[in-house]
Amino acid sequence: MAGPELISTSAAVREALEFRTVHREGQPSFDANRLALPVPTHFDQVAAFICTELLRSGADTSLAGAFAATEPIIELAIERLLVLDRIVVGLLGELLLLEALCRRSTPTHVAQLVESWDGWRRSSRDFTLGSLGIEVKTTAGNTSSHIVEGVHQVERNTIAMDGDAEDRLLLVSIGVQANTGETNSVTIPGLVDRILGRMVDAGMDETAVGAFLSHLAEYGRDSGGGYDHKERTSNAAFSKSFLTTFFRAYDMADDAIQVLRRQDVTVRAHVDVGSVKFRIDLPAAVSAENPMVGANQVALAILDELA
Repeated sequence: MAGPELISTSAAVREALEFRTVHREGQPSFDANRLALPVPTHFDQVAAFICTELLRSGADTSLAGAFAATEPIIELAIERLLVLDRIVVGLLGELLLLEALCRRSTPTHVAQLVESWDGWRRSSRDFTLGSLGIEVKTTAGNTSSHIVEGVHQVERNTIAMDGDAEDRLLLVSIGVQANTGETNSVTIPGLVDRILGRMVDAGMDETAVGAFLSHLAEYGRDSGGGYDHKERTSNAAFSKSFLTTFFRAYDMADDAIQVLRRQDVTVRAHVDVGSVKFRIDLPAAVSAENPMVGANQVALAILDELA
């Protein structure tokens, strides 16, 4: 958007705006505002929609006025794309772990592994295997930095509620980035096909396969997500390819991991422990044994719990 710097009243839009001087070979330079949209696969459609609204609001005569009138629409578009991006990245991470588990498992355990996945619904854990709880956090960043929705995500559940009390909690931290042409990339449809292949090889029937596909379709649906495997080719967001940049499993009982625990919050009598949300920044190495590193190594360690 060529013109003077635009002033945004929305934090989301302000973060996406970039003002700079554009230099073109053999042509005069000019100042312009660049709007960086999340989820590149949706760029054309959303950019066209925003451009249409700007023009309808008179951007060709007053860019600042048109931008002010259109900013609420831009904010909604950005927030919607950010939510979808988080759903895609979150589902990708959970499927990366499930596929690694199914691939390294014997056929006798595949059904148990698929049924252990609870991340598709609102539940206390993404995976539950007996007394082992597994929380999966996926990021497009370069470090194990994650938002946790409460202290229950970083400490063992010691009270049996809808299952056994946990003896151990692993937080699996996965880093991904959009594929820029490398061949060793993964997609959500590709991971699902591999998992389905292992389910069939393990003798799981159509009912079990149907249940798994239904769970996939429920993932993030209340926030506008939901992945229908039968319609995957028409859904550009879910068909994006990614590279895995790191794969770590942290034993959260390690005293060297300094995060908020329930007792840190409950001593504050006027704080609702269930309302606390915070970011954790875990180091690449806590100790020689923590975290476990690599998808295969993490999968094998989890499978050892089933032996």
